[in-house]
Amino acid sequence: MLSDIPKEFKKYSKHCQSLRKILQDTRTSLEDVNNVLQLTRDIKDDLLSIDTIQNIKNKLDRVPTILVFGQNCHSKALFVNILLGQTILPLYSQRWRYVTFIYGQTKNIRLTLGHEIEIVEQLKAHEKPWVTIPVEDLLRGDEESLLDHCPSLEVELCNSILRENVEIVVPADCEVDELSEILNKNMNNVLPLVIYSVSEEILNDSNIQQIRKLKDIYKIPLLFVNVTSTEHTSLSTESLTESEQHTAELEAARESAKLQNLRDQLVRLGFVSENFKTDDVTKRKSLCLECSLDTLICDKKINEESVIYITDVLKSTVLKLSAKLSEIHTKCLRKFILCAFDMAREIQITPKRIHYAQEIEMKLYKTLMRIACEQQEEITAIIQRTLQDMRSNVAEVLEGYNHNGTNHQLTPKMATLEIQQLVLKKLSTSVATQIVQSVGCLQESFTGTLQRCLESLERNCHDLEGNLSASDAVKQIISAAYSIDLKSSTSFSIVHTLMDRLRTLLSTFAPPWASSNNTHCNFQWQLQIVTNMIDKLSASKLAKTISMQFQEHVKSSHEAFQAAMRSLEGQLTCQLEQTEEQRIKIRKKHAPKFARLVLESTSLCDLIRYGMPKQIKEIGRGQYGVVSSCEPWARINPCAFKSVVPPDDRHWNDLAMEFFYTRTIPEHPRIVKLRGSVIDYTYAGGSSPAVLLIMERMTKDLYCGLRNGLSWIVRLQIAIDVIEGIRYLHSQGLVHRDIKLKNVLLDNKDRAKLTDFGFCIPEAMMSGSIVGTPVHMAPELLSGRYDSSVDVYAFGILFWYICAGQVKLPTHFDQFQNKEQLWNNVRRGTRPECLPHFDEACWNLMEQCWAAEPFERPLLGYVQPQLEAIYRRALTESSGKLSSYRYSPPDKSYLKFKEDYCYNHNFAYFREY
Repeated sequence: MLSDIPKEFKKYSKHCQSLRKILQDTRTSLEDVNNVLQLTRDIKDDLLSIDTIQNIKNKLDRVPTILVFGQNCHSKALFVNILLGQTILPLYSQRWRYVTFIYGQTKNIRLTLGHEIEIVEQLKAHEKPWVTIPVEDLLRGDEESLLDHCPSLEVELCNSILRENVEIVVPADCEVDELSEILNKNMNNVLPLVIYSVSEEILNDSNIQQIRKLKDIYKIPLLFVNVTSTEHTSLSTESLTESEQHTAELEAARESAKLQNLRDQLVRLGFVSENFKTDDVTKRKSLCLECSLDTLICDKKINEESVIYITDVLKSTVLKLSAKLSEIHTKCLRKFILCAFDMAREIQITPKRIHYAQEIEMKLYKTLMRIACEQQEEITAIIQRTLQDMRSNVAEVLEGYNHNGTNHQLTPKMATLEIQQLVLKKLSTSVATQIVQSVGCLQESFTGTLQRCLESLERNCHDLEGNLSASDAVKQIISAAYSIDLKSSTSFSIVHTLMDRLRTLLSTFAPPWASSNNTHCNFQWQLQIVTNMIDKLSASKLAKTISMQFQEHVKSSHEAFQAAMRSLEGQLTCQLEQTEEQRIKIRKKHAPKFARLVLESTSLCDLIRYGMPKQIKEIGRGQYGVVSSCEPWARINPCAFKSVVPPDDRHWNDLAMEFFYTRTIPEHPRIVKLRGSVIDYTYAGGSSPAVLLIMERMTKDLYCGLRNGLSWIVRLQIAIDVIEGIRYLHSQGLVHRDIKLKNVLLDNKDRAKLTDFGFCIPEAMMSGSIVGTPVHMAPELLSGRYDSSVDVYAFGILFWYICAGQVKLPTHFDQFQNKEQLWNNVRRGTRPECLPHFDEACWNLMEQCWAAEPFERPLLGYVQPQLEAIYRRALTESSGKLSSYRYSPPDKSYLKFKEDYCYNHNFAYFREY
């Protein structure tokens, strides 16, 4: 009914108010992230979606307004009169100003400029009481321009439809070419609910162009209303005479044909779906928004259909905004979790990288020093071969030198020095090249991974600028030892040292020119100089010189490396401390804050889509919530919800993180899927909001199942189901941390699913909190350093109950007075006792699962085949009465997940059994 329009506007206003609060919290949180967290620039840019948030704010500030367009002023007047239930606008007129209808206690009419400035002008309506607005007050003057401060007529009416700030605006008549500019100028802060009134049988070209322009401007579906020129009446045909009934039937037939012709035209134009039927309200509801197509109704259905259209547009608008906010929150939260993973990885592997670099460099250093000491004979042999080759090919040594002695400015002494320089250079290059070739594999063995490791460590250490880095020191070790680059003599320090030593040796030789001052520097003389020089060189002395210099450079480079590594390690230690602080802030503050924002925005989406779930009856209570069955919700049947009232911020954060992890887990047959959530702010009179987590309804939990009795075959199938569920969680990088009887739910076929992910968390986000149920808690949980193997331990205890077939505590555990005694004895090795009826394979599997050391516990990829073998053997031994519980092998697409080990430290709260 039309009276529901104000209710829909009120709902929209309430939803917008909730979104504004969430939006403000989002702004504050993002500013906090920008000021506090030391994230990389690209991550911050990705997180701080300022433009998107501002765009959402601008859309929230828009005022929902019913805009009435039409073929002409007559058709618009017909619709407005029907909508308001009174003949407020005159028929058969044209060239109107803007007309705005708002709520007021008394009937009033005035001319305004933009709702703020009232124009003092005597109107016809002020001269005497009126029912219909005088035509003179509606007409635009010749001097009034729609593009330049055109006055609008504002009408206050005490009409129930206009309550809750409902506004009806009839835009001024204008040309199609001016429509876009005029609407943008006067309706720029409006959320449009566009209704197009049609009184003629078909649309003309001008009408079609106007409609297309409207769709381009507003990009939302339109509601077409076919109105008649006769007054809308609700008189029954039974009160009419026979002739009047016949006339009414003819009129109805003409109107039906007119409506059909209009529908056919709208279908041809692509505005209305060909299969669309206006008489089916159930199918029509929300169709216009889902298909982005317009809707055509007749004036007799304005009461119900126009309300549906307005409801759809308002719900669609707020739903899109809340979904966009939820997308921002989810993206931020995922970024934080990935950052926490990266930080945990950095904290874990950086010390290992440092140790690896030091270890490999030490091996390199020792290897090079051993080469220098042990391979001196090999170096001597290389030098001897090189000298022999040079002696055999003396002419090749002089290649590139001026053989003809045409440079008469050179004295014999200067020529001799040049030749010596040439010989030393060729000797050094030849010897160094052969040494590199003889041990070239050393460079490949040591410099590849080591160099990459050092570069990754030094990447974020800006204080190393201007100082020798560890990676440069390693390069010097290799360069000094084996000359990585021999293209120029300046790059090889051994060459310079070798040449200096050779010059010292040659300085003791008698120069050839000493006996004669008239020596000619011809080619023969040059050959003689080379030959004499080669004959005087000692391979053993040269090898010793190279070996000594080799050791000196390697040692100095090694010392430089150690100094650089000490500096690097100090800087990295400080950085890792800062990284740990940042990770704690993400884990304790920022991630839970955005998880709560995700919960609020996503819950608002669910509330808009499906409404508040309606409780049928309470079916169970736990420490942190009440479970109730409810009517079908979001096409889920049977359906149940858990209502949780978080008492403080810590519990709000825990609940929000549970919601995020549970809702983001992909569909899996062994996991209870969270279908949605709604926050009930009216719970307990509005004093404390309750979060309703909606999920599929299961028949019972494993605790009740064991207490009521389950066959051995069924219990084994349940154990396999639980393992499949845990493996799937681990494959998603999640650890459940609270595997117990009441967190395993059974369906009507006694197949198991895991639920209650209040303690479920990625390993990188684990803080070392002591969480879980004491009986099922692994010993290392108390140390604060644990990993996904705690779920394996918990399954071992759960499997004891499954094999026992009862819910009574193990005798070894029942003797303790409190959980402290229990934990102390569990750390000393106390475990449940072996009952007489236990199968040996089952007992062995239990013992492996609850091993004291995490690394001794089997992987779940090993546990599942063992259980399946036990199950098949039990089937074979059974009498066949339980054939309906035959084992169903798991989907081959299940991932075999091998647990990664990481640890964190913090404190949380215990959950009792």
